[in-house]
Amino acid sequence: LSLILDGVACRVSSGCAFRLGRGNDVTLLLQRGTDSVFESGPGFAGISLGDGTSLRIDQTKGGQREPDGTLTATGGAGGAGIGRDSGGSRDQTSRIRILGGVITASGTGGGAGIGAGKRGFMGPITITGGLITSAGEAGGGAGIGGALGAPVGDITIRGGTVTASAISHAAAIGAGVEGASGDITIAGS
Repeated sequence: LSLILDGVACRVSSGCAFRLGRGNDVTLLLQRGTDSVFESGPGFAGISLGDGTSLRIDQTKGGQREPDGTLTATGGAGGAGIGRDSGGSRDQTSRIRILGGVITASGTGGGAGIGAGKRGFMGPITITGGLITSAGEAGGGAGIGGALGAPVGDITIRGGTVTASAISHAAAIGAGVEGASGDITIAGS
């Protein structure tokens, strides 16, 4: 399934702003010149991946004079900005791949910016392009990777411009508090 985000805004005080379901292969294309925002309530990722779901994020081609499309995703307490909900299953087959766009992701209450939710496992994360800013805001979640008590698969960064941060003893890129991560590879520009 491929979806073009053309300036979508969804902010909810409870529940999930954007749920991708289970076992799906989803591509989100950010329309150049637009801003999309997803903010979820407590326990949910801003953009939520269920068990076995693969997410690919890029931007539309053409119109190179238009600025890059932007995406902002914020998880509610325990949820990742982009990734898994809090207390999700132990399944690590969900994966995230980012190829382009301007992306800002924040996890709170133990959730990663991009990756696992609090005690909700996450599979591999790959970044090959784009301008990415990702933060584990509080509670033990990594900027990119694992969350409080939740591991993440391999993390590969081979392009783009990436800024990651975390507080509460979590890694900026890698494991969250009481969690673990697979191999971390950073190469390219």
